Amino acid sequence: MTGDLPVSAAAATTRNRSEGDLLWPAVLLLILVAPTQYSYAITHKDGPFILYADLLAALLAGIWLISVLTRDRWRGLVLPPLAMWALLGVALLSVAGATSLKSSAVEVAQLVLYFVVVYSMFADVVHSQHRMMLAVKALMISATVIIALAVYQYFTTAEAALVRGTFTNSNVYGGFLAMVLPLFYGMALWITDRNQRVWLLALIVVGGATMLAGPQFWCLVVVLVGMSALRGSRSLGLLLLAAAVFFALLIIALPRSRAALFHDVADPIEHGEAFKVVTMPGEEAPPLVKKRWLEWQPALTMLAENWLSGVGVGNYQLNIGESSYYGLLPNAKKTEPDANNLYLVTASSTGFLGLVALVAWIGYFVGAARRLWRRAGDQWALGLAAGLAGSAWAIALVIIFSSLFVRGNSLIWALLLAMIASAHLRGLGRDGAQGLDESG
Repeated sequence: MTGDLPVSAAAATTRNRSEGDLLWPAVLLLILVAPTQYSYAITHKDGPFILYADLLAALLAGIWLISVLTRDRWRGLVLPPLAMWALLGVALLSVAGATSLKSSAVEVAQLVLYFVVVYSMFADVVHSQHRMMLAVKALMISATVIIALAVYQYFTTAEAALVRGTFTNSNVYGGFLAMVLPLFYGMALWITDRNQRVWLLALIVVGGATMLAGPQFWCLVVVLVGMSALRGSRSLGLLLLAAAVFFALLIIALPRSRAALFHDVADPIEHGEAFKVVTMPGEEAPPLVKKRWLEWQPALTMLAENWLSGVGVGNYQLNIGESSYYGLLPNAKKTEPDANNLYLVTASSTGFLGLVALVAWIGYFVGAARRLWRRAGDQWALGLAAGLAGSAWAIALVIIFSSLFVRGNSLIWALLLAMIASAHLRGLGRDGAQGLDESG
């Protein structure tokens, strides 16, 4: 569906929500457990890895779909915008050039599960401001546990990548925080409840201190500064003062953070045995630019040579190391996990049209979140509008440096987009919810 509203407001307000009411407690549970990468592996080396949260999401989505089909409720649904359908269509067309149909099928299935079915379920069930309030609370509880675990890992593990919360590495953990901390910051800027604000700000400060994925951290900083500037000069001044204290603490007392956020980001060279270039016996390995940056060139070459439909959705990793694309670039033995540019991955695997569809899809939600501000009806609604807009911008920035389309983060990504769409359709501050501390 096209336009600012994916479905008519009249249809949404008159539909039967009994199924959504029955599913709501289970959906709330899904929000609580979604930001994890705990999974069952059929084989520990090669997988496949089946995420427990994905199983719950698929089960709830199946029940929800059955209820929609049996009660003919299609007209009342908040469906994905046209850009997502375009991205799916382009992905399906790109399968014709894929070398692995299995990889293509898996990726298309994930797109459909996360950003069509689960997205629509979230938008249907989390249909009021009060439920959005509870969804934010669930994210706060989940983030509190995850950040607490990351604090323990920060002081007990030797490798920065292992400061990861409930995820497999620091890049995925950093991506999660980059999505949810702007939402929390928007709430903290506007709500009046002091205890809730302290909780939210504590999550932002402690979460930021445990982020050892440098690019994600700096994307978060940019977004928070922009949100403060929009709130007013006083908020911007307070944030800059707090940031000065925060960075002083990082520089003086937390050498791990200083190395990860300053030295590692500025240093373009790979270090460590795991990342050394493959050489012949007796040869000395030359300095090697980090593979996360080096792969941008073969990805662009892949796009240039397959500009119409790419190499096939889900086939990026199978082609990126081929000599026809990589050329004579020095190739490290390993690369930092989950450090791909999602824009380039999409462009090289589904072609230029896929890239256009991805940008249009993300842009749709950035624009929708921005327009929420003008329609908010109370302080809580203003906080939610500001937070969702910050999350949308953070997503657009972070996927330059780390793909959020990974197990554990995709469900949260779908939830945030669904909340933007649902709030955009139904309005904010119009159903009596007064704050984060409202009961029920």
